[in-house]
Amino acid sequence: MTSSPQVQDLKPLLSVFREGLIRGVISKEEIVAWADQRIEEADEPDYFLIEISLSRDINGLVEVFNKHVEPTDDPIYIRTLLGHIYHKQPIYDINEVENIAALVGSLYSPLKLTAFENSTIYNFDEYVIFYLPDSTQLQVELINFLSMYKAFTLDNYDQWADINEQVLELLKVEEASAEELDELIFRAKLKKDKRRKWRRKLVAGALLLVPFGFGIIVIKVVFQPSDNRLLLVGSGSCFLAMLGRQLLQKSEK
Repeated sequence: MTSSPQVQDLKPLLSVFREGLIRGVISKEEIVAWADQRIEEADEPDYFLIEISLSRDINGLVEVFNKHVEPTDDPIYIRTLLGHIYHKQPIYDINEVENIAALVGSLYSPLKLTAFENSTIYNFDEYVIFYLPDSTQLQVELINFLSMYKAFTLDNYDQWADINEQVLELLKVEEASAEELDELIFRAKLKKDKRRKWRRKLVAGALLLVPFGFGIIVIKVVFQPSDNRLLLVGSGSCFLAMLGRQLLQKSEK
């Protein structure tokens, strides 16, 4: 038998339990099983463990945690939950990726995580827009993202601070890669738009030249220079030229 863990030593873990329970990442059954094991191992289990074990529902369990820990903006707890998802959810099952994406999306935390983390989590939360029907790509990116947090477990809470520093370094690398990819995509789009714009200009320019060519041919073949109908043809050519110019202007918009 061992001595019972004290509340003050477990506050980081209890904060994760509380946050995970509220967000649906950790189940009541998981937490009760954890408490029951500690009770079984201890000579005189602390009363808070008994409170956890006897909690009847999620609300009652949250109330127990509220007595011992306060809400916090510490990002470590959210990152630990991401690690918990990596270890406990069937991320390699293609049929489950949508449910897991929604679960990850529930951890969106603008005031706690980095902009890169929140942007990625938001995309998972809106997976229908950003990924479907390509579930394979969704799965690949879920695994890549969650694997950054796999060093976090519920058993190594005494190492979370050091693990968090390692994760921050991984995030810097991933963010730099994402920014580089975005820049390449942006440049490719600009180049493509430029080619499309010049193509439209060439087509519209050709339309602009058609009426002049038509007028010259008609004048040269059909009419005499003194023919009054020359004025009519010239007017028609001007009209067609104006029409071509309008088409050119529209193509540039």
